[in-house]
Amino acid sequence: MKTNQLSEATKVMLLAAAVLITCTIVWLGFQATGMAREISSSAMGQMREVADDIKDSGISKYDGLTVDGSEVVNCIRRNLGGYESTEAAPIYITVTTALSTNTYTNNAYIKDIKSFADTKYIRPLGRFLGDVIKNENGVIEGIVFVRQ
Repeated sequence: MKTNQLSEATKVMLLAAAVLITCTIVWLGFQATGMAREISSSAMGQMREVADDIKDSGISKYDGLTVDGSEVVNCIRRNLGGYESTEAAPIYITVTTALSTNTYTNNAYIKDIKSFADTKYIRPLGRFLGDVIKNENGVIEGIVFVRQ
């Protein structure tokens, strides 16, 4: 018959070591969770910045670029066409032609810019110089096209 050779003091020491190791493992788990949360938050912020940069890149290309009037019309349709006449888009587009200067903030005048008889008419073969307007934070506020 085998007898247990461990004394009560040894058993208490083993129990204390097991509790200490368990607490350490749980603490490390909480630390890893906190770091993962911080990394995830940072990654989400960077992804938002990249998405904004990609979204703005379609507009930024007009800065200093000379384009045809048909491209100006397409830009207005693409960036403002989804906004009803009661809504305002997050950007504006100002077009200066030989006859007038008009600022567009929604799709209210898309038909007029294609109508030859209207003062808002944008000649498809006309040449326009684009200028992207940004605020002090670098956020795009609008585009200005001036006929050349």
